[in-house]
Amino acid sequence: MDTTKKNAQPLCDFSAGKTVRVVSIDAGHSLKNRLAAMGVLTHSALHILRNEGAGRLIVTIKNSKVVLGRGASCKIFVAET
Repeated sequence: MDTTKKNAQPLCDFSAGKTVRVVSIDAGHSLKNRLAAMGVLTHSALHILRNEGAGRLIVTIKNSKVVLGRGASCKIFVAET
């Protein structure tokens, strides 16, 4: 297993202000397609704008704000850059 994958944590565990890189997405085909349509792909960089521990997360991807639900954000595994 890749060292980066060992260090990956769910996106929902990171606090606001962090910049992270997507390592993997542990979700079904439908959610992966929705995330891809929003620009959330493996190796893409995300900057977390808002994560208050409950409810939605707001992240920026390529200068666009994207709102992710708590369930979806916990299926996106990221590593801090």
